[in-house]
Amino acid sequence: MTQISSDDIQQITVDAGALVLENGGETYRSEDTVVHTAQSLGAKTPSSFVTPTVVMVSFRDDEGKHHSYFRRIYRRGINLRKLVMINNLSRALERRGRISDPSLIEHRIVRINNTPDYPDAVVVTAAAFNSFFFTLLFGGSFPDALFSLGIGCILRIILLLLDKSTLNSFFISLLSGSVISILADCIGLTALPVNTSVIMTGALMQVVPGIALVNSIRDIIAGDFMAGSSRLMDVLMTALGLSVGSAAGVLLTGAIRGIL
Repeated sequence: MTQISSDDIQQITVDAGALVLENGGETYRSEDTVVHTAQSLGAKTPSSFVTPTVVMVSFRDDEGKHHSYFRRIYRRGINLRKLVMINNLSRALERRGRISDPSLIEHRIVRINNTPDYPDAVVVTAAAFNSFFFTLLFGGSFPDALFSLGIGCILRIILLLLDKSTLNSFFISLLSGSVISILADCIGLTALPVNTSVIMTGALMQVVPGIALVNSIRDIIAGDFMAGSSRLMDVLMTALGLSVGSAAGVLLTGAIRGIL
């Protein structure tokens, strides 16, 4: 069997673990993926340490030498399609055992990483209907839901435009809350019988970090207290940004209304 170089093992395993983190996976899932991939490539006693911003792997080679490698994670999002694909690859490697050709895994990882995202039109439409149905769920009327659909559509377009920006998640949350509250209050200025509070709540639901909250709890239950606490703090900061942004938008429109 051809011996796979330690550099290849390090690169491929960290690539696999990073894919899990960057697409919304839990910390323990990323660690399992790293370990399964390393074992399939012939690494001895592989172990992994993962936080929401770092993926690290450590193992011994056939000569007993220790190797460690880590990568800093800067981009985190949610792509369940890629997450399912990398999870299936990890499980397949666990069942198959050691392989002799690392390019098989490397090509699969590259293909998963290059899987195209959903078209922007699909993302905007899904976000708009998310706001629409949440507004109905919270007791809003059909006109409330229609206005929430429009606000959700506008908000998602803005977020897509900001996707490549250097703004961190807290300021994006501030902006999201402000946009939603300002647009909802502007609708409230009309003579239409609408409930701006329900419209605002329904539109906000698409940016509430629900998956991050669930992942933080699952990490804590799995014993990854550091990663779980970090994720939970990120969730709280996002929620704070949405709350402050919403309050700022309400105060701004109130002040403008008072002047007019």
